[in-house]
Amino acid sequence: MKKYLPHIAIVMLLLVTVYQCEKHREYKQIADANSTALTDSIHYYKNKIGTQTAGIKTLQLDNKQLHQAILSKDIELKKLAGEFASVKSMVKHSSTITFDTISVRFEPVGSVAGDSLHSFERKGSLESKWYSLGYKVTNDSLVIAPFKTWTETTVITGYQRKWFLGSQTLVTDITNSNPHISVKQIKAVEVIIPQPWYRKWYVWLAAGMAGGLLAK
Repeated sequence: MKKYLPHIAIVMLLLVTVYQCEKHREYKQIADANSTALTDSIHYYKNKIGTQTAGIKTLQLDNKQLHQAILSKDIELKKLAGEFASVKSMVKHSSTITFDTISVRFEPVGSVAGDSLHSFERKGSLESKWYSLGYKVTNDSLVIAPFKTWTETTVITGYQRKWFLGSQTLVTDITNSNPHISVKQIKAVEVIIPQPWYRKWYVWLAAGMAGGLLAK
């Protein structure tokens, strides 16, 4: 057995070296991708169902980096993330809903005792924390132009559990900042991507052992 110890030591050293090189390559790929994502700007395109899609490159962070880079700078996001035992993904986006013109026609008002109609017109605008609009009222119509409302939406997927030793459940939460916008339906799916067989530790171990036996 002793005569095999140098071979085993060499094989183990080679395995550690290859593993470290592989991890270093993965870290560099993630770092390069994050560097690009940090400077990326939102882009839009017409999708295959005929509507507009907005997209941006995604940051890849571990739990510590997530807290340092994102949650420490956004108190509300930190509170929402606090609902989870661990976070798998997080998306926060702002949306604006705009209707250029909304017209409502109604029976003319203004005739009294057979008199001819008296036309009138009133114009103005309203603005609150969650919407803004311009309006024009006449004796036979109401025109709102434009009408705008907005919200910030946070989507967090992660594991939740009822108590610290309880079983974990994968959950997706969607939160709107605008209290007048409600979520009616959610369909959440996580695609499980298996690790390639050649990256698994026991494949490297088997390859190293085989290499050591062939080298003796």
